[in-house]
Amino acid sequence: MSARSVSRTGLRALRALARRPFASLPSRIITLVFLAALVTSAAVTWTATSATEVFLRGQIAQRFPAALERLDERLELWYSQRERDLDTFSHAETVIGTLSGAERARVEGRRYLSYVREGFPQYRALFVLDASGAPRIWVGEQPQVPPSLLSGLSRVDRTHIGGLHRVGGDLVQFISTPLRGPGGERGSLHAMIEVDSLQRLVAGDETPHAGRFVVVAEDGEVVARTGDQALRAAPAARAGSKLVQEYDDASGRRWVGCVRRFGRFDWSLVVEEPYESAFAPVVAVIRNTLAINLAIVSVFGSVALLIARSIVRPIRALSDGARRIAQGETDVGIPVVPGQDEIGVLSSALREMVTRLQQKQNEVEQEKAEKERANAELRNMNEELRRGNEVLEQLSFTDGLTRLHNHRYFQDRMRVEVRRADRTGEQLALLLVDIDDFKALNDRHGHAVGDQVLRQVGSRLNETVREADLPARYGGEEFVVLAPHTGKSGALALGEKLRAAISRAAFEVEGAEAGGLAVTVSIGVAIYAGDARRLFNDADRALYQAKASGKDCVMFAGDLDQEA
Repeated sequence: MSARSVSRTGLRALRALARRPFASLPSRIITLVFLAALVTSAAVTWTATSATEVFLRGQIAQRFPAALERLDERLELWYSQRERDLDTFSHAETVIGTLSGAERARVEGRRYLSYVREGFPQYRALFVLDASGAPRIWVGEQPQVPPSLLSGLSRVDRTHIGGLHRVGGDLVQFISTPLRGPGGERGSLHAMIEVDSLQRLVAGDETPHAGRFVVVAEDGEVVARTGDQALRAAPAARAGSKLVQEYDDASGRRWVGCVRRFGRFDWSLVVEEPYESAFAPVVAVIRNTLAINLAIVSVFGSVALLIARSIVRPIRALSDGARRIAQGETDVGIPVVPGQDEIGVLSSALREMVTRLQQKQNEVEQEKAEKERANAELRNMNEELRRGNEVLEQLSFTDGLTRLHNHRYFQDRMRVEVRRADRTGEQLALLLVDIDDFKALNDRHGHAVGDQVLRQVGSRLNETVREADLPARYGGEEFVVLAPHTGKSGALALGEKLRAAISRAAFEVEGAEAGGLAVTVSIGVAIYAGDARRLFNDADRALYQAKASGKDCVMFAGDLDQEA
């Protein structure tokens, strides 16, 4: 019997089992175990979910009303403090004196209220009205307030905070307190506060996760809220019930909310949170329980599968091995079937066939491994050569001490920029930078300190120049900066920026005094005018003039020509 015929026989047997799922003992065992585990999983999940949901509802029923109570206390305390503040300000003589009408008293009163407003930024404006409602002094923003509103405010007989008013497009409230002058004059002091100032107070530090607080006026106007979405509290929840309620918004999303009345202004304090956020632990319990139950089903299913395999293992193993050999696989384990019947003979023949195929496969793999090893060695050699070339290329245009570009690289780039300037007509600037008194510094501190100064000056130049500029070490203590697309004003500004950056820096070197070593540079600036050699000579002349002018300065070559 050939391997292909054995494979076909095994496949026919599997198809027969698929058509009759309960005809064989292994299929019945697996089905029974799966159903038992599935029923147990559903029961455990339902029990855990119900218990967790009941617990969370109890927690929310305590947490939401407590949060609204604390918000009520914060708002009441804040408004009470504002009344006490204004009552205190009304006893100031400078404020009372404004009722006399004297210009000096008005100036003093305005100055006092300005100080008050600086210390209390929650007040948008402070003002004094006479008995007729006409403003005596006004400090802060002065929107268009209706005269009828001012007249009503002037008739206040005690310290009081009024309701909401729409002034200049904003919701505001007025705090008012009466005034009595020394001569019997009557008036009132008022403070205008923006409702937006309540935003941070409402948020506090206990906003529910994924939810928010909302303060709603008696007419439905939103006074303050945390978040920027529309109010979703159900109309029934605004009736004054303190119980936690569930409701749906216009989009069908489920919410959990609670409402409390704010007695001072007859406002409604609302706290709400998405249902999926408030009951997220329930989802987590379901997910974890399902994961555990899935693991249990997997374990018992595996046990049932092992039992089923132990029953039909010999025939199925031989069928599978024959199929894999027919497909060209060689690493196939054929089980040993004791006995001399047809299955035992077939098992022995298949094992011998697999052994010979594996020997051939091992020989091929050894040859392949040797070739791959040789290729890997060649790739390693190529990689080492590439890295060596990169190092050599980097060293060819980098100064070893300052890590800036070297003289050779600068000359190559300068030729490129000069040709581009000739072709496009764009301006090109050259800056020669020389460290002042570098020889004396070397003599006084040693060459090791001099090298440290060169490195730090190079680093300052590299940090200060623009992205398109090319800084390089030209030689000794001399550096050069090539600035494309730069005219006289830009080059002088760049030179001054470089000079200031170095002169302000404290160079930390060995042996220097506390505070670092002071270093300055002189800079010569020139603009390309069609001749590269003249560009360098002009910059060198400007640098020489900078040295002659006392050092630590920037000179432009064109200015020298004008002086001559």
